[in-house]
Amino acid sequence: MNPFLRTLFKPSERTIPRNGMGNGAESVLATVPPPALQGDIAAIAIENIFQLIDFAALTGKLEIESTVNCGTFYFRKGMLIHGLLRVNHRRIGQILLDARLITADQLEECLRIHEQTDTRKRFGQILVDKGYAQPEWLEKSLVHQIKESFFEALSWQDGSFVFHPGQAPPPEEIQTYSRIDRLLLEGMVHIDQSALVR
Repeated sequence: MNPFLRTLFKPSERTIPRNGMGNGAESVLATVPPPALQGDIAAIAIENIFQLIDFAALTGKLEIESTVNCGTFYFRKGMLIHGLLRVNHRRIGQILLDARLITADQLEECLRIHEQTDTRKRFGQILVDKGYAQPEWLEKSLVHQIKESFFEALSWQDGSFVFHPGQAPPPEEIQTYSRIDRLLLEGMVHIDQSALVR
């Protein structure tokens, strides 16, 4: 077996209620699909994993854990459709501010509202509700954030990855359909430019 890509063949099992309610009703043994691929970024570069997903037109979720951050990326038939990092260097508000679509005062006001509210309303929705941002601006900014997350993941050199086939992002998440080969080219340029800035 290739030491760089460790595949798991034995499915994991767990008991779930037949009626899905967990109230003591008769339970059945359900098979939870195992990861299709997992391995170490130090042994196989993450861009090679992205290329494999592209070449094989895979659908599923790729989880990447690095020493500096972690990310989750979703693919459909080899296309990137969603991605996010645990810590984003540029949040949605900052992307909108950098694009001069909102002002610093509007950003600060909405950040205060977001921190003070007890609801789970997303920050972008607060901007829209206040009339400071158009829904299409927000959607474009979210797509931009997905691409930035992909580019950052390309720079990671240590950590691990796991690919779960067939999984999809929540339906409420903004999705894009981006070809991986183009993203890889953009990402390499992005990394080179970032290195020059440093």
